[in-house]
Amino acid sequence: MIKNSILCCRKQGRRSCHLVTVFWLLIMAGNLKKTNTDIVDVCMAEESRMSCDQNEIIMMTSAEYGRMEVGRCIPEENDFMGCTNDVLRLLDGWCSGRRECNIKVPNPDLEKENGECLKVLRLYLHATYTCLRVDARCRSDVPNIRDITEGMISSQVTDNKGCGTSRSPWIISADPGQTIQLTLTDFSASKHSSNLISCPIVYGFIREKAIGINDTICGGKDREMALYTSKTNEVIVQILARNKRNNGQFLIKYQVTGCPELSRPSHAWYKREGNEAVIGCESNDKEWHLTCNGNKWIGEVGNCSEPVLGKIPETPKYDTVHFSSTVIMTAVAASALVLTVVAIVIGVVYIKKYRIRQETKFLTKTYSTIEKNVGDYYPPNAIDQSGGSNLMMSYPEQCTCATLQMRNHGGDTTMAASSLERQSLYSSIKSS
Repeated sequence: MIKNSILCCRKQGRRSCHLVTVFWLLIMAGNLKKTNTDIVDVCMAEESRMSCDQNEIIMMTSAEYGRMEVGRCIPEENDFMGCTNDVLRLLDGWCSGRRECNIKVPNPDLEKENGECLKVLRLYLHATYTCLRVDARCRSDVPNIRDITEGMISSQVTDNKGCGTSRSPWIISADPGQTIQLTLTDFSASKHSSNLISCPIVYGFIREKAIGINDTICGGKDREMALYTSKTNEVIVQILARNKRNNGQFLIKYQVTGCPELSRPSHAWYKREGNEAVIGCESNDKEWHLTCNGNKWIGEVGNCSEPVLGKIPETPKYDTVHFSSTVIMTAVAASALVLTVVAIVIGVVYIKKYRIRQETKFLTKTYSTIEKNVGDYYPPNAIDQSGGSNLMMSYPEQCTCATLQMRNHGGDTTMAASSLERQSLYSSIKSS
């Protein structure tokens, strides 16, 4: 529209043509600033250069080769206007993913794509592109952590600075409760596209260390595709070196989705299901319902005494569940200690009683044996004929006294027997 208006002004020879041109250029500049899109027309026998600022890359948005409309490359309209060929695939391979590139017309690769226009006609290239800012502040010797809500990882940064390799992978982290979505823009998709190969070209790997998941970044399929959605709040992205991925250029966009976990008030319970959450008091029926919108919770949250609008109280310093567990563990340990002491006391008492019973049995057996031996050795009314020192015991009572004396001497047989002999000798001398 702009070009046709300017051409119309020139044909009519109006002086206001310059004003119209300036007017349309101002509008174009405003639109370009808003959308960050540049337009390039490369006529026959021309060369054009596309470039972006530092830490930016080119992303082609459209590319046509043919005789699209009247303009600088085709000043006059004729019967062979309107033929066009989509050559975005070629421009992706030449420019997308890079900071700058040069394009020449004619070009053998462009001519191969021409299937709509006559070969003898003058054709031109019309293309649009945008400059995208990518993560370029990184180091090649340590992991590079990204804790922002969204950003872009470019293979060109890996090629130029060595960032994102196995030695210095990209670590994308979010708050607990949030997930991370990865989207792949493959600028070499058409070169390797095949329905027979599940992964035509490997660009790198994705890992979720917390749950042990490893996935492959597969290219060569579609230009735009959903790559991965995390199950935790952290993913690690590793990109292969240029020589290991056939020099394919690509872009990975990451975006944090969902809301972080809520901090519940003191003496309250908390339940979450997806984008819905409920916080309630343990001592009464107060409840607060919240909904996740983007990355923020929408709803009213208070404490269990006075609800406070628009503010989520911090998690209490001491947790009731944790306190109860501590008390239970202490009680169990004390009970175990008491049982151990009781068992030891019972064991000691049992051992002492056992020893007393054994000693009683031994003494009883010993007394029985002594009484039997004394009765056999000194029978009543018996006279020892050996003469001299062996005496007669006339009274059975002496055996009883001797036995009793032996008991009084603690069961010492020798001492008891000696006492009996002295009593018998004394009685014999006295009677004589």
